[in-house]
Amino acid sequence: MEHSWILMIAMLGHVLCVYADRLLLCTPGGQFSFSDMKDNKRMAKHFATKPESETLRSIVLGTLAMFLQFFGYLALGIWMRLYSALWANIMIVGAAMIYTFGLAHHILGCAAEWIYIKSDHTEEGRKLASDFFGKTSVTMIGCYAGIVLFSVAHFIPVVAGLTPLPAWACVFNLLPLFLVQVPFNIPGAGNIAGAAMYLGLFILFLI
Repeated sequence: MEHSWILMIAMLGHVLCVYADRLLLCTPGGQFSFSDMKDNKRMAKHFATKPESETLRSIVLGTLAMFLQFFGYLALGIWMRLYSALWANIMIVGAAMIYTFGLAHHILGCAAEWIYIKSDHTEEGRKLASDFFGKTSVTMIGCYAGIVLFSVAHFIPVVAGLTPLPAWACVFNLLPLFLVQVPFNIPGAGNIAGAAMYLGLFILFLI
């Protein structure tokens, strides 16, 4: 692959986004999960001593991280055009969904957390944050739909032998790398999967 160094930029973007995710999800009271939004006692336990600066830093670093990542997804889509215009176009559409809906989802998720912290961890603040997050959740759905679209369009041509990569290289793909982490509930699992995907592909392209 020409300019395979772009994949390393994308990998660094994913590593940075893992940190941004952990700023958002790892709190002094333990690891936050979306089910905690139903109970203000659990919410207050998580965020009572968390500084709002961490949430704001997550917005800035997450935005920078996703900017860096996008070049890798675009490069893979352009590379795929050498072997299949159909799958390449689907990959590019999926990437566009990830980085429009996904960026909005990250910022809005951070904003919901910031609203709760600024509301002094009250029940009213919980309701405001929960309502805000729920009414903007279409951005999360759009991001995940883009991930599935990109992953499938990347997976099938590799398995089918349409590219120079060996069929087993299909494991360096967002979706399977994410799914193996699901049972462990790891913060930033999607970005860990992205970093592993780009590192694996970079090594394969060098061989």
